[in-house]
Amino acid sequence: MFKARMRMEVLRELVEIIATLVPEAKLVVSSDGISVKAVDPSHVAMLVLNLKSTVFEEFTGEPTELGVDIEKFKEILRLSKPGDLIDLQYDGGKNRLVVKVGKITRHMSVIDAAGITEPKVPNVAPPGVAKVKMEELRQGIRGTESISDHVTLTLDPEGFTMHSEGETDRVDMHLGKDGLEHLQVPETVKSMYPLDFLSNMVKSITTSPDVTLHVGNEYPLKIVFSVANQKGEATFLLAPRVEED
Repeated sequence: MFKARMRMEVLRELVEIIATLVPEAKLVVSSDGISVKAVDPSHVAMLVLNLKSTVFEEFTGEPTELGVDIEKFKEILRLSKPGDLIDLQYDGGKNRLVVKVGKITRHMSVIDAAGITEPKVPNVAPPGVAKVKMEELRQGIRGTESISDHVTLTLDPEGFTMHSEGETDRVDMHLGKDGLEHLQVPETVKSMYPLDFLSNMVKSITTSPDVTLHVGNEYPLKIVFSVANQKGEATFLLAPRVEED
C-alpha cells in the first residue's frame, strides 16, 4: 500500500535532483516516508534522498519498492501548475502507479525495482566542514564554468576558496570565516572535482538556503542540503579528480 499527496513544487524539486544523476530510480517506501539512493552510470556521483512523511500533504506507506521512470514524472509536471496537488497511488494488482493532477489521471507502468541497482553508501567523513549560502556557491560556480572543466575546493582555518584555472584565465572565490555560517577544519584541505557534475548538482538545489560542504584531501565531496522546504534532507557525493604527478 502506497498513497501520497504532494504539492507540485515539491515533486518538481525532487525530480530535478534525481534527474541530475539518473533517468530512473528506486523508491523505497516505508511507513515513515520514502528514500532514494542512486549512482550515476559512470560511478562518479551519488545521491541519498530521505523524505519523511511530513514532506507530503497526505501519506500512507507500507514497505515496498517501486522502480520509476523520471521522464514520466517530468511529463506529469508539464501538465501541472504551481499550487497544484498531485496524488500518487500504487496499484499492486496491475503493477502501476496511478497519478492524478487536476482532472487528469495517468496510469504509469513501473520498472522492476530488482533491476535497479541500489548503491552501497560509503562512510564518507572528510575532516573539513563549511556551511555555505547557496547564493554564494551558485555565484562561484557561474564564475568558473567558462574557465575550465574542473574546480578545486579548499578549506582552511581562514575560510573557503573555490579555484578554477584554464590555459589563459583563472577565477578564485574566497569566503572568509566571517562569511560562512559554520567552519570546522583542523588544517588546510583541498580536492579537485569535475565541474560539470558539481554545476548540475548545485543547479538542482532550489529551495535550500545553504549547503554543508565536507572536504578532505583528494577525498569525495559530501554536499548536505535540505529539500521540500526544509522538511527533507539529501546528500550528494562526488568523487575527486586526482591530479597526476
